[in-house]
Formats: sequence, structure tokens, C-alpha cells
Amino acid sequence: IALGEKIFLKKYKRRSREEKNLIEILQIIIKSVSLNMIKLNDFNEFDEEIYHQILETLNTFNNKNITCDEILTKISKLAEMDHKLQLRISEVLLKSFNGINKIKVSHSTQKGKAILVSGNNFFDLLDVLNATKDKNIDIYTHSNLLITHALKKFQEYKHLKGHYGDTTENCILDFATFPGSILLTKNSRNNTEYLYRGRLFSNDYIVPDGVIKIENNDYSTLINTAVISKGFSKGKTKAETNLGYNEEEINSKFEEIITKLNNNEIEKLYIIGIDAHLIAQKEYFNEMFENLKQNEFVISFGYESNKSNIMTINTGNYIPLVSNILKKLFAKYPISSEKITFFFTTCDVMTISSIVTLKDNNAKNIYMAKCPPTLVNPSVYETLIKKYNIHTTSSADKDLQKIR
Repeated sequence: IALGEKIFLKKYKRRSREEKNLIEILQIIIKSVSLNMIKLNDFNEFDEEIYHQILETLNTFNNKNITCDEILTKISKLAEMDHKLQLRISEVLLKSFNGINKIKVSHSTQKGKAILVSGNNFFDLLDVLNATKDKNIDIYTHSNLLITHALKKFQEYKHLKGHYGDTTENCILDFATFPGSILLTKNSRNNTEYLYRGRLFSNDYIVPDGVIKIENNDYSTLINTAVISKGFSKGKTKAETNLGYNEEEINSKFEEIITKLNNNEIEKLYIIGIDAHLIAQKEYFNEMFENLKQNEFVISFGYESNKSNIMTINTGNYIPLVSNILKKLFAKYPISSEKITFFFTTCDVMTISSIVTLKDNNAKNIYMAKCPPTLVNPSVYETLIKKYNIHTTSSADKDLQKIR
């Protein structure tokens, strides 16, 4: 171990600051690709080429002579593969669950026994719905499973009542206040250390302490726990969420937008990412919408407005669907146009991967919220901004002036 540490430190000190930061960016892209490989694998699909590309890229970390240009090339190659993965995930998602439509999702609760399903795995939710369809138990989704309400297959289940929790998806608060049993689906990671024992279940390969493991997709213990739990005594009414989209409507609207861009009726097109559920972000875009000119148009994937020149498409923060929708737009209008500005609201691994893909396809104007140091090392963030010519958002008014 001591010898290994000595070799590692010697190699690390030999590399420049830029090399170290680019390697960290490459590692971020690897994480994004790996997460999307897991999502694709949920649909029983596997991409050998991308799998071997990940291994080959990891192996380059052992190369003491790798240059910054070589690292940048590998970043671009993996980011491109990541984008293809997202498009494939979107395709199999819609095919597997009979397509998508526009719907209003309830955030209210109803009197009765209940199970909460949290995480990312659509098929685990489907299994729970099938296991409880004659049990007089209501099912609520949580976290990234919001989008399932817009998928036609899930709309067949009348006991799928709605989405539980506030917009911040605070699992500690939501889990502690939910009066039934809770399933953490495969590949979900939540802070469960301080949560109630005896009501948390998971069918993941490895489960956290205090969480009961479900074997062989047998949900009988989960169901029995819901039956003996308190349940909702009277329920609570909350506002609904607009979710999903109609593909024909989007195609028609995109045709109209492209025509207006070509005729200079739209001088600026702003494309805004998913809802980050942060007050500061909401205030930023509210200010932006207020200052929007008539010859400007917004396509927003999270933030809503009643203005006629703002189009909101809520994909439940499911990034592969966002990529698939934008593919339709850029199949007919150049992504490199100076008229287009992208706004990224989050700073996760998929955001950084998407930014790299856009810049490699000559997207000119990209703004993003500053990455907290807990997510991205400030030095790495500085390199990302510099290498890919990205702007950090300040205030909506100042940023609009700069863009205009």
C-alpha cells in the first residue's frame, strides 16, 4: 500500500493543474455514461461498445504521458456516446410503456392504506402496482418516478393515486411523514440513516442498514406492513402538476418556431433546463420571463408561465426525454445558431456531459448555475468554464442584456 501511494503521488505531482482538472471532468463524464448504462439495463439492453469504451478510458488513467488534447478527445467521445444512450433510453421508455401524453398529476393524498415507491426503476413500480391491484392499497410515487404518471401504461392502474412529497423531494421529511410502507427501488440512493425502522424496503442488490431486503420480487412483507400501518386518516389536498406532452403538438409548435426564427420574427430562442427546485432559480426565471420581449421565445422544461411566447414541456425532470424532444428541433434548425441560448439549472454529471455535447456540436451560447463546491471542485469548474466557453448565470436582467 505504501509503495502504491508513493507511485500515485509521484505521478499526481508530475501532472499540471489543467491535466488534473480535465481528468476530473473525464471522470464526471464516465459517471454520467455509467448511470445511463444502468438506466438502459433496466430495459434489458446493454451496449458492448460503450461498455468497452468506459474500460478503455479508465485504463488511460494509468498512462503517465497522456496530454490535455488526448483527454479532451476522450471527453468528447464519451459525451457523444452518453447522448446516444439518452436517446436510446427515451426510445425504449416510450415503447415499453405505450407512449406518453399530457396529464395533471395529483400531489394530494386520500384516506386509506398506502405504499410509497421512490427512486428510478419503472419496472419495480409496475411490479408493486400489479401486486396490489386487488388489495385496496393506494400507491404513491416519489423522486424520479414522477414521469410515470404521464406514461400511458401506468395510467391503467387506478390505485396509482399521485406523487408524494414537496418539490424539493426531501426524503428524510417525506419518508418520516408517510404513514405506510416505503419501497426504495433498484439503484436508488437515499439518506436512510435516521429514518423509521421496519417500514423501509428495497429489492436492490445491496440495501442500507435498517432497510428490509425484498427477495425474488416477493412484495408480501411490503404489502402486509402497509396494511398494519396507520395509513392516511383523512388525506390532504394540494395543487396539481402539469406533466408530459403531446408529440403532434410539439412537432407543430417547433415548425412554427423554426419558421419565425427564419423570418426573424423570433430574434432570440432561450432553452431552459429542468426545474432545479431552488428558490433562487425560480426567482431568476420569473424575472427573466417578466423581461422577455415579444420577439423572443422560451422553451422551458420545468418553469411555467402563462405568456404566449413561453412553451413549457414538463418531462418530470427525466433528462433522456428532454434530449429526445430537442433532437426534433435541431433536426430542422442549426444548433450552432447565434439566436439560441441554453440555460442549465443543475450541476450534476449529466448536465456537464450535455454541455460538452452541445459545445462539440458548435452551440454558441450556454449559461449555467454556478456549481457548489460540494458537487464540483471550484478549480475543476473554472477549467470547465474556460475550456468550453460557458457563462455563469448572475442576474436575469444582466444576463439578458449580455445575450442581446
